Amino acid sequence: MRSDIVFEKIETIRLTNPKRYEALIKEGMSYEQGECREADKKTTTLKSLEESHFSKDAAYSSISKAVLEGRKADVVRQTKDMISKGKDPVDLVSNALMPGIQVQCEMYDQGNAYVPEILMSNAAMLGGIELCQEKLGDIPMKGKVISFVAEGDLHDIGKNIVAAIMRANGYQVVDMGRDVPASKVAETAEKEKVHMVCGSTLMSTTKPGLVETAKLLEKKLPKVPVACGGAAVSEHFVGTFDNAIYTKSPLITVNTANEVIKGKKWKDFR
Repeated sequence: MRSDIVFEKIETIRLTNPKRYEALIKEGMSYEQGECREADKKTTTLKSLEESHFSKDAAYSSISKAVLEGRKADVVRQTKDMISKGKDPVDLVSNALMPGIQVQCEMYDQGNAYVPEILMSNAAMLGGIELCQEKLGDIPMKGKVISFVAEGDLHDIGKNIVAAIMRANGYQVVDMGRDVPASKVAETAEKEKVHMVCGSTLMSTTKPGLVETAKLLEKKLPKVPVACGGAAVSEHFVGTFDNAIYTKSPLITVNTANEVIKGKKWKDFR
């Protein structure tokens, strides 16, 4: 599901059913909190993240800040202004638009940002990217991945978060939704020629769906691993079957995909 549609639905729930909204937020956060968030994990301040990721160019960092804060209108206005001044669209994407979402993703990874903030930042960034695409044509994507929730599991908030963050980091995402049979995933992976499959589940009873998916892909597409995450998934569990990589957070999923694109195999992550 496209991130803007996800955000619209979540925003509608927030306005019409606050209790359901709160439950969704907790469900989304449980994607990371099951076994993903380490109690002693080192956190980094927002200021230091901005200093680390944002450009020293004030105009560029202003766009990054607008992306971070989800101010789409400001992102569009400032990006349009930069393009009119002859700035390279690719440079704008890499050094003005992307840093904002990168900081937001790291804040989320630490537990200091929430689902709506991720989606608002992503929507703001996409507003700027659309302008750059109009100027330059299609901006090449890093690669293509599949995102799905294992068969029998209807919890898809965590999957939606990962899909949004993968898109924000330059990946084309084939979102298959929830309750997806392994055979369907393998069939789609072959048809779409993907580089990696991202599978998740929040239920222990549906974990076998990830195992079956990894096995099918190993037979049909041995170079396409399954990145496994979700509250019910642990590193120990993923270590019990082949062609699978444990990705405990969205950012680790992105970094894993980056390495897979470069030729790293699932065994290299063990």
